[in-house]
Amino acid sequence: MLETTPRKILVGVTGDEDVQAALGFAAAEARRRGAGVHLVHVLHPVLISPDGVPLTVEERAVRKFGRKALDHAALALEHELGEELPVSTELAHGPVTRVLADIAQHAGLVVLQHQRMGQRGLVPTLSTTNPVAALSPVPVVAVPAGWSESSDRQTVTAAVHEPGGSHEIVRAALEEAHLRGATLRLLHAWHYSDVYDDLIFDAEGVARHDAEQVQAMTADLAPLLAEYPDVETEVVARHARAGQALVDETQQVALLVVGRHRHAIPLGPHLGSVVRAVLRLGTCPVMVVDPVPPSTTTIEEA
Repeated sequence: MLETTPRKILVGVTGDEDVQAALGFAAAEARRRGAGVHLVHVLHPVLISPDGVPLTVEERAVRKFGRKALDHAALALEHELGEELPVSTELAHGPVTRVLADIAQHAGLVVLQHQRMGQRGLVPTLSTTNPVAALSPVPVVAVPAGWSESSDRQTVTAAVHEPGGSHEIVRAALEEAHLRGATLRLLHAWHYSDVYDDLIFDAEGVARHDAEQVQAMTADLAPLLAEYPDVETEVVARHARAGQALVDETQQVALLVVGRHRHAIPLGPHLGSVVRAVLRLGTCPVMVVDPVPPSTTTIEEA
């Protein structure tokens, strides 16, 4: 069901939470890409009681619950997309994170919904979004509950960590901006320490350092930007802590694209504190991209 060209968009569907924001984002992205959507509900039939004793759950009841959630989501998407873009569904078994990451190998994009901080009565854990974003072989978009596309937001922002190390993030953001007909902002936030910055950088020094960073990013990314001549691009450096700068950015853009980190030892990829903060507090969809090109394999990862 996922072996299509272009590759389908994979959407994780839960049975106990509203996923309308994720479905809305996936539908819009499907139209932009000309791709279908694959809905997955993962069954984890072993539950643990408060005293630690495993509870036996009837397989038929669990499957019925998952199928109902999938059918409801599929009906909403089919109504939105019509017959041209196919919608498929799958009931899968196993640990949610690993199952979604495995299925993602055949998808073009993963879309998950999460409850963001600040909503009354909710304690968001991002227990699925974070590990899937850390492990997925394709980009993962975390969509905040309640999100809907707005014509007032016509900018895609990419977080540029440092010149030379953000090409895959920028490439993904360029592609998204191209598909949306949006402008692209390349944002590099820099901050050393409160004491050091106060001593070394006055207002003139901050402006000079900003200009130096913009010049370095522009020179480094020029060949890549030239591949997308139709995308209007702005390069910005900002003196601020990266997490706060990017969370602020989510309040005014259609999509924020960030790169996850990788361990230097063979423990697999991880998100990093800045990406976790943006996923937890961001108010727009956040796309998490592996900064290492797919064809690149290090000794530790081999």
